Amino acid sequence: MHEEITLRDVADYLDRVGLQFMATIGLDGKPKVRPMQYMVLEDEKLWFCTNAKKEVYAELQANPALELCGCKLEKDEIQTPWIRFSAEAVFEERQDIRDAIIEKSAIVHALYKDMRTNPLFKVFYLTHIDGWMTNLGHVKGLEDKEGFARPLHFQF
Repeated sequence: MHEEITLRDVADYLDRVGLQFMATIGLDGKPKVRPMQYMVLEDEKLWFCTNAKKEVYAELQANPALELCGCKLEKDEIQTPWIRFSAEAVFEERQDIRDAIIEKSAIVHALYKDMRTNPLFKVFYLTHIDGWMTNLGHVKGLEDKEGFARPLHFQF
């Protein structure tokens, strides 16, 4: 039986993880990885935010390709689920998305609650998402263990 992953499943998992790591191509051509937090699912799009003064903003403007990876270690470590996907960032001026992010995130609320229209506050969504959900117990080349989740591919 093939299990289908929805965009809502991905959003819910990213919420449970809380913090992900995003890889971009730096302005120097070298990979850069930083913590990033998924914010909201709206219009069937995963939305994130950043500040126009940050390097990640300049990097994504120059090259919108990124990878995102996240997991939250479980007590039974080998069963720890994780997610990884590639995507492209699309920046869009959306006040409704800014407002939704400010309401959801304590840190963004603390930074921008009185500056909801600040031009430094940028929001972007992901397109061309292609990735996998699996667990730490699934290792290519080793025998599949009974009871382990199988890797699930998704594209949006």
